[in-house]
Amino acid sequence: MTSSDDVWNSILGKVHGHYLASKHLPASCKDCGELLIPVEWGVDPYLNERLWITRCCGVTERYIEAIVPKL
Repeated sequence: MTSSDDVWNSILGKVHGHYLASKHLPASCKDCGELLIPVEWGVDPYLNERLWITRCCGVTERYIEAIVPKL
């Protein structure tokens, strides 16, 4: 596998993770109605988890995506 394959797989993983996170997070803020867009907060390589968050009106919602290790 080349380094360009690694970059492409990383991009695909983030796009797919964003899609999964958006399915599980609220679509809009309960107080102001603003759309909530999930933002990747980081990856825990030891637990194979990616954290996504939304923040609006002082409320932070989070979603933990389980990352499947590649064999």
